[in-house]
Amino acid sequence: MTLRPRPTRTAALVNRLWSLVPSGGSLPERVWRARHRFLVGLTFFHVVIIALTGPVLGKHWELSFRALLDDDSSLHVVGEALVVALFGVLACWRRVGRTVQATFVGFGLMSASAILVHLSGGYIELHFHFFVMLTFLALCQDWIPYLLAVAFVAVHHGVVGVLWPQSVYNHEAAFSAPWTWAGIHALFVLWSCVGSVVAWRFNERAFAQTALILQAAGEGIFGVDIEGRITFINPAAATILDVDARAVIGRKLGQVVHHLASDGARLPDEDSPILAPLKGYKAHHATDQIFGRMDGSYVPVDYVSTPMLEREQLTGVVVSFNDITARHRSEAALQQSHRMLEETLRQLKTTQQQMLQQERLRAMGQMASGIAHDFNNSLSPIVGFAELLMKSPDLPRETTRTYAQLINTAALDAASVIRRLRELYRDRSEGVIGDPVDLRRCIDEVVALTQPRWKNQALGQGIAIRVDTRVTDVPGFPGDAAGIREMLANLIFNAVDAMPKGGTITVCARAEGGGVRLEVSDTGTGMSDEIRQRCLEPFFTTKGQHGTGLGLSLVHTTVERHGGTLSIESAPGRGSTFIVRLPLHGEAATAIADAESSEPLQPLHILLVDDDPLVRTSVVAQLNSQAHSVETAANGREGLDRFASGRFDLVVTDRAMPEMGGDQLAATIERSASNTPVIMLTGFGDLMGAKGDRPPGVDAVVSKPVTLDALTQAILKVIPRR
Repeated sequence: MTLRPRPTRTAALVNRLWSLVPSGGSLPERVWRARHRFLVGLTFFHVVIIALTGPVLGKHWELSFRALLDDDSSLHVVGEALVVALFGVLACWRRVGRTVQATFVGFGLMSASAILVHLSGGYIELHFHFFVMLTFLALCQDWIPYLLAVAFVAVHHGVVGVLWPQSVYNHEAAFSAPWTWAGIHALFVLWSCVGSVVAWRFNERAFAQTALILQAAGEGIFGVDIEGRITFINPAAATILDVDARAVIGRKLGQVVHHLASDGARLPDEDSPILAPLKGYKAHHATDQIFGRMDGSYVPVDYVSTPMLEREQLTGVVVSFNDITARHRSEAALQQSHRMLEETLRQLKTTQQQMLQQERLRAMGQMASGIAHDFNNSLSPIVGFAELLMKSPDLPRETTRTYAQLINTAALDAASVIRRLRELYRDRSEGVIGDPVDLRRCIDEVVALTQPRWKNQALGQGIAIRVDTRVTDVPGFPGDAAGIREMLANLIFNAVDAMPKGGTITVCARAEGGGVRLEVSDTGTGMSDEIRQRCLEPFFTTKGQHGTGLGLSLVHTTVERHGGTLSIESAPGRGSTFIVRLPLHGEAATAIADAESSEPLQPLHILLVDDDPLVRTSVVAQLNSQAHSVETAANGREGLDRFASGRFDLVVTDRAMPEMGGDQLAATIERSASNTPVIMLTGFGDLMGAKGDRPPGVDAVVSKPVTLDALTQAILKVIPRR
């Protein structure tokens, strides 16, 4: 296990001091705009004060060009006030952006300070006006205007004050030693800046923490002021409502989202329960409500509307809500299942034997899914610890004994799964994959057997089948010929059903990249993305009562038994192509695999999330054998807490876990730290790969049982070489 070197005390001190320096430009638009309005108002306030100073100080009034240049003229003082006013006007020019607007405000305030010092004859009390204005200017939280203002003070005291000290100071000591007085004022400026920057950093950190919480939240959150205008909105809310988060700030609630009554009618904003806390000062909770989007669509939600109180004064409402579309779909699916069950019970009176068989198949399919999950969880520690024992023969005796005990425990669990599996598939022979398979012969036999069936059922519509002649170049490979023939027959019959008006079926096979590539394509109706994603699931069918939903599921099972992969290319109206890739097991393939698995990895800091303690122990040992540093969590929510409290190069997570699953964990990490790759462990990895299914935020999928080579290759895939 490789530990990262600890930073030196000097480096740690530098990093600590650097963390106190504000980054700048981090204020929300609404907050910055309010502060900017205050500073612009302060600038024009100085314009009035300066303009009134002439008469107050007894300056003479004369309307001439000479009087404009005369320091003792009120017209000259008004001209100086107009210079400050010009900066105030330019600061209101929104097209130039935040930084330039703040720079104009800074020059206006600094010019006002210099003019007041000059008009007072250099009184020391008015020099502190510079420091106060610098503190106010820090409200913009922008480095460029702030540093330019500091530079203005430096030029005024360090250049003007040294060259013409009588125009800046009113003390004889300053006239004889202007550099000393400039240094004293520089010290005051320095400490004024330090105080402003520290307060600036604390303010910036508070805003950043609030923004991070809002961005990472999985539920939608937005704020409304007492006038019904949107004050903030987090990314989740913007996604659910399908709006631009920046564009909606300041808009009326009804311009972003509106509340629909149970009959679908739109409720006026003043009658909307969303804003009920503005009247009753109490939180309002509602379920199964409807939010209408601006594009005319709607989304079902549960929401809580809570009043915002500041110093016991109502300032607005915070609304948090969840999209419950998935729940509605589940309820609809449940109702559909109930209706199907009632229909099944009615048919049972006349077709009892047939329905009993269907129920048995359905139960077997559900049980097989559970067995697959349990069996893969049992295999993961067996494979992982066995690999470590084989690849590390010099392990300490106590470690070896511990690994052996864990393998034994997992093996006993797997034995119980095997017993259940045998009960389910006792009628299926345990086909031995090892005899040479002549793929061309299998294709010819299946075509000869299946062709008469669809010709009798085509009702005058012709279906042609074409076999690519390159199939003769495919070498024999170890496998189950009966299983291959069954797989081909299911693919061909599936193609026939997809061409009710006739068409062409093409069977193509060839050697490719150290393996065998087999394609079965048709010119039929094709599949939508939703159907393509689900077509391999057991009992899923689009043929109604005429289909069992087992054909393509058995195809996928056969491909998996041969260590291959199945992918599907299809689009509505463009037919479908099923691509089967089967490996050729030989010395060359073994050598390649060994070379890939031995590729070195750089040590990483990894977070492992899995609810099974044996799987966690196994995978941690595998990762430690590659010199990685690993922290673990027992579920998704615990994993998210650990991720937020540390810095990780990689997250490895199980998919099915209590409290929070791997899909939700990966999506949350992608929103808050998109640069951190995520690898998902699942017992259905091959099925996900065949359907092109990869959850949002997941960069690679590794099937259980987890092998060291598969995990290493996945890490090499998602982590760039360094």
